[in-house]
Amino acid sequence: IGPNCPGVASAGKSKVGIIPNVVFRPGPVGVISRSGTLTYEIVNGISEHGLGETTCIGLGGDPVNGTSFVDALPLLESDPETRLIVMVGEIGGAAEEDAADYIRHHVSKPVIGYIAGRSAPPGKRMGHAGAIVLRGKGTAESKQAALESAGVQVARFPYEIPDLVAARLARNSA
Repeated sequence: IGPNCPGVASAGKSKVGIIPNVVFRPGPVGVISRSGTLTYEIVNGISEHGLGETTCIGLGGDPVNGTSFVDALPLLESDPETRLIVMVGEIGGAAEEDAADYIRHHVSKPVIGYIAGRSAPPGKRMGHAGAIVLRGKGTAESKQAALESAGVQVARFPYEIPDLVAARLARNSA
């Protein structure tokens, strides 16, 4: 998948990498994330909410990676068991903006998003090599605006995601 990634897991089936098994439970939610630790927190919240996951793809937060959101989104879009996609991004780079464009034209399933790094000062390196924001590009605000323009509901905080997922799944089932 690429450097600094936690791996891939399909709940109740298999995993490759360091993603902890204990946070997963089989269910209808596909997860794609640049952040390892936030992946575990969000997946755990979805599982504790009684929902569960089909597949979780950890992309890693480095600027050069092996798999991007645009590479991973078609996998979850074509998976008949995945009813909703959660996308966890970070500041820096343009991966989320590229994903928004892809979602707008190619994804029919609902997508819930989250962008980490909202309070990071512009131009400052923040832990990951990929978390560099320059000239208004790669900011949490620019990523959120791009995703929302593609129809993605963007959570302000990670703890909101399980409730947003549950509400969207319930609305789509009605």
